[in-house]
Amino acid sequence: MRMHGGAQAAMIADVPEALRDNFSKRVKLMAPLLKAWKSALKEEGAVDFSGLIHQAIAVLDKGRFISPWKHILVDEFQDISPQRAALLTALRQQNKRTSLFAVGDDWQAIYRFSGAEMSLTTAFHHYFGEGDRCVLDTTYRFNDRIGDIANRFVQQNPHQLRKPLNSLSKGNKKSVTLLPDDQLEALLDKLSGYAKPDERILLLARYHHLRPAVLDKAKTRWPKLALDFMTIHASKGQQADFVIVLGLHEGRDGFPAQARESIMEEGLLPQPEDFAHAEERRLAYVALTRARQQVWLLFDKARPSAFVDVFRELGVPQSRKA
Repeated sequence: MRMHGGAQAAMIADVPEALRDNFSKRVKLMAPLLKAWKSALKEEGAVDFSGLIHQAIAVLDKGRFISPWKHILVDEFQDISPQRAALLTALRQQNKRTSLFAVGDDWQAIYRFSGAEMSLTTAFHHYFGEGDRCVLDTTYRFNDRIGDIANRFVQQNPHQLRKPLNSLSKGNKKSVTLLPDDQLEALLDKLSGYAKPDERILLLARYHHLRPAVLDKAKTRWPKLALDFMTIHASKGQQADFVIVLGLHEGRDGFPAQARESIMEEGLLPQPEDFAHAEERRLAYVALTRARQQVWLLFDKARPSAFVDVFRELGVPQSRKA
């Protein structure tokens, strides 16, 4: 609601008609909380992040600040929200000679829950005008086998931009492997036999609480392994030699996550594209591409994730044992 920044009536008018009645009731329920929040900020002389962006746009629109900048560079552009895009537009309107240079990858757009709108990247020219496009088509991180599986997996969604991606290093069929999740300890035993002390092993899961309990004893059991655990969202920008993706199972805490948005989120967040598990696929792409050498996808044999069959169809081999 703070990011939207508009009056209640404007918020309600903006949502699809099918949601409007329920959405209206929830907005009215939230209104006293929002009022109390604004009062608390005022008493402290404080501003929240959404407030900063709205104030900046207002200052520009009223001509109280004339932008001196001719060049604006925005990194991680795929994470931009409509509110932040409006700030860019206001800055550029102040100085018609301003050029905008955006760096982003729609395949890694995983922050819709915080207001990011992927179409601002995939339909960039529609929102920001004509310009040149340069595709960075060479990766220095992962090998060509990881790249091939990850690329084909994410591009099954027709809403993603089509891009070639070339890897400088060669992999093999075992660079991406499906493995039953009861093989985690055996896999770490095996890695301890050949992973070098300076080679990082990253265990990734959809949720914090899926951190394996066996890691509590990792320092004594596998003292030579450089092990880290984090959520896939937190791993953005990270890299490791070996990656183990945990939690490929169905259910409440499965991966892909079950869709369970509230009416407020449905009404106020950007509309998701019409493709099953679109953002969860991008999250899986991020997980796969953290690895330089090898990825293991650990799944539950009794209730495998929907992604397991997709990976099999893409030619990812399955091992019974680590």
